[in-house]
Amino acid sequence: MTKNDALTRREFLKAGALTAGALALPNLGQSRIKKLQTFPDGANLGRIISGDIGAWTEIKSEPNISAPAIGHIYRDEVVEIKHEVIANSLDLNRFNQRWVETSQGYIYEPYVQPVKNKINKPLAKLPVNEQGQIGMWVEISVPLVGLELTRSPESFWLKDTLVPTLYYSQVFWAIDIREINGKTDYLLTQLYGAAPDSFWVDATACRPLTKEDIAPIRPEVQNKSVRVDLDYQTLSCYEGKNEVYYCDISSGGKPAGTWITPVGENIIWRKLVSIHMSASGTWAFDTPGIGWVTFFDSNGAAVHSTFWHNNFGTAVSHGCVNCRPEDAQFIFRWTNPVVNYYPGELTIAGMGISTHVFVSGS
Repeated sequence: MTKNDALTRREFLKAGALTAGALALPNLGQSRIKKLQTFPDGANLGRIISGDIGAWTEIKSEPNISAPAIGHIYRDEVVEIKHEVIANSLDLNRFNQRWVETSQGYIYEPYVQPVKNKINKPLAKLPVNEQGQIGMWVEISVPLVGLELTRSPESFWLKDTLVPTLYYSQVFWAIDIREINGKTDYLLTQLYGAAPDSFWVDATACRPLTKEDIAPIRPEVQNKSVRVDLDYQTLSCYEGKNEVYYCDISSGGKPAGTWITPVGENIIWRKLVSIHMSASGTWAFDTPGIGWVTFFDSNGAAVHSTFWHNNFGTAVSHGCVNCRPEDAQFIFRWTNPVVNYYPGELTIAGMGISTHVFVSGS
């Protein structure tokens, strides 16, 4: 993104200001969709993410919260999005005034995860890297896909789920490949932060990540800094005094809140292509496949990709800095130090090479 792009985005964000209250980290539930769906090539799609499995969201006749409901749509259903629009009647109780228009009517945008349905050609065999490690990073590239466990699960999100499901933009490590009745599956697992569970997933739903997807962006620039503004829920990347990237985010609650994003100057100390995050295993959240993770606080605050809400611009996280997947990926690649494709993780001993992260807010 260029600085001009960032300014355009800012103008739109001001016009479509954002709402408080929504999910921070989800309790993943069973999916009612058990096989890949088909959609028009390149269609703009959205997955309903409001509530737990079985919950429904109103479809409105107009883009405002007071408009009559003309239908309902359930969690994990996928719709084709025609346009993103601003509410035609201001709701003073909501900061976010953005809606999406579908063929069925209007849906409040924070309840919809923007997704694509990108079908991939399966590989005949997994790559082998310079260290002799067989495997590759993959990103889920369809709205949602089921999985087949290899044994009784240990992770809470699997044990607590009747029909385990993976969602668009989650990132996992593929360790094996099989073909059954002409269908290719990858065996996926998580290298960091999770119990040793593994599961077979349709290979066409998994986009292999290449070294170019992880390659550093301008690593030679040393005077880099990340600035997070909790008041405006924004993040900016600077090279010296020049802003080179800008995005809206969802932080933890401000200092008066329960879940706080730490304020002050911090230093990046760990980066991972993907990690499993949980709070005491079960009681608050237990979430797999979180991509593009950049830890900057010793208590666990990180910038990372988010697939369970679309309420960016509002403080709704458990202390981390939630970003859209594309924003988190840029920040991961742009910040120093550099992380290699494998093992896809780096814990920094010497902080002199790390990008500083400044968090401000009242």
